Amino acid sequence: MRNNLKPLGFVGIGLMGNCLVKRLIEKEYTVNIYDKNKNNLKHLTNKKRISLSTSPAKLSQDCEIIFICVDKTESVEDVVFKESGIIKNASKTTILVDLSTTLANKTVNFSNKLSTQKGASWIDAPMSGGPDKALDGSLALMIGGEKRIVKKVSPILKDISSNFTYFGPTGSGQIVKMINQILVLNNYTILAEALSFAEAWEIDTKKIPDALRDGHAGSNLLKHLFPRMINRDFKPQGYTSQILKDLTMVSELGDKKNIPLPMTNLTKQLFTILSENSKENLDGTSIIKLFKKDDKL
Repeated sequence: MRNNLKPLGFVGIGLMGNCLVKRLIEKEYTVNIYDKNKNNLKHLTNKKRISLSTSPAKLSQDCEIIFICVDKTESVEDVVFKESGIIKNASKTTILVDLSTTLANKTVNFSNKLSTQKGASWIDAPMSGGPDKALDGSLALMIGGEKRIVKKVSPILKDISSNFTYFGPTGSGQIVKMINQILVLNNYTILAEALSFAEAWEIDTKKIPDALRDGHAGSNLLKHLFPRMINRDFKPQGYTSQILKDLTMVSELGDKKNIPLPMTNLTKQLFTILSENSKENLDGTSIIKLFKKDDKL
């Protein structure tokens, strides 16, 4: 077992969780996994160094370091604090690493509750990068928590990310993730607007990423998302529902500090329209459908 550690625990085997578990076993960790949706587990059940747990409580009985990668704040709360949750068997040696994107104030409350009741530690470590980067260990992680505890898990964090940055107390990582989302998610709509403009004027859109890459318009999003929008490739590498959830969180946090967020609120409105009218929960690239009359929702 790598570094003589106990098995790592991992809750949430969705798009990102599946790729992260594969990365961890590739790096020779033993991982105990749990997901309430048993269909999410079927591609991992026969792999070496993986064990299935019957509940989050069982994970905290067998594992000291537990990763959570679920869809929303409420799901994190359920995983940790329900009757069969992590808290049941957590102890002073338990370190919970939350990779999910959740409300910062709730994260602080969860951390305080877990510490008060069990003496366990909480690290918020939201991600940026998507499934491909999870598989090759090149995610960006934004870290909040007690520095001493972060240092303990840093060898594992280095194995799943090419860049993780410590920002301060618990909740700090979630705030930085919101900054990331302001920068990234608004760009989805900007790219869609630019593409619809180019198509209307019959420009060869496939040339645009290379043509603009060395100027100020060049970016990872232009390189990777723009071609997917051109090809109408909406296979989820994330979901529109998650984007809308994150935009809603940004808006709520902005309201708490009375910060004007006109661009984010407009993007939120567009993703709300997309979510309410689309029959499928597709990738965020599907926002292009709102800009093209001939693209069916």
